[in-house]
Amino acid sequence: MKSPLIAIPMDYLDVIHEPEAAWYSKYPWYAVKHRYHDAIAASGAIPCFIGYEHSLITEYVKRFDGLIITGGHFDHDPHMYNAAEIHETTKIRIKRSQFKKALLEAFMPTNKPVLGICGGHQLLNIIHGGTLYQDIPSQLPSDIRHTLTNPPTEAAHRIEIIPNTKLHLLSKQLQARVNSSHHQGIHKLGNGLVANALSEDGLIEGIEHPNHPFCFGTQWHPEYFVDPIDRLIIEKFVSSCV
Repeated sequence: MKSPLIAIPMDYLDVIHEPEAAWYSKYPWYAVKHRYHDAIAASGAIPCFIGYEHSLITEYVKRFDGLIITGGHFDHDPHMYNAAEIHETTKIRIKRSQFKKALLEAFMPTNKPVLGICGGHQLLNIIHGGTLYQDIPSQLPSDIRHTLTNPPTEAAHRIEIIPNTKLHLLSKQLQARVNSSHHQGIHKLGNGLVANALSEDGLIEGIEHPNHPFCFGTQWHPEYFVDPIDRLIIEKFVSSCV
């Protein structure tokens, strides 16, 4: 049996918009965190990192067996979900959001497996007509600190898994401990999506598409395998790509 090929768009940085990116190169550069690679490879698939070439999207959709939309230290353009105002903490990378949105929209009709992680989870919600909290600390005050308080290899808070969702049937868990590194999150849930996990303050931490063979979004980073549910999600994603 051939190992499935997984498309993973990389991050893009340039010193014009982010001067701090010059620590690596004064020219624009792509990057990706190695844990995405490690988790997918350990689960039996071949991770394939791609840049932002819109003319290749049709070929990407044909050739790849699954898609992961990753997170990163940036925010999606609020105009993508018709927000009238942009919060002062919002950090936009237009090129990244536009490409990932186009790629995700091309993948979805094929029913090939899709996993959105952190910012990818948020983008899944956006393309289904949902909206985001642009700054959780000011718009959803809570005792839970969703921004990074622990290393991503450690749990930051608990989530409640909603009974009878695909995530519940997969994990057979009603609770899990997850890492956390985000200041934005889902406000209005997208059309046709189902929330499958909530944090204790009510924030949507996981989503799924009930009519798609495998379409999950996690606000946390399961590629770090902090909780048993993380490995189950990654392995189910990979097995669905075969």
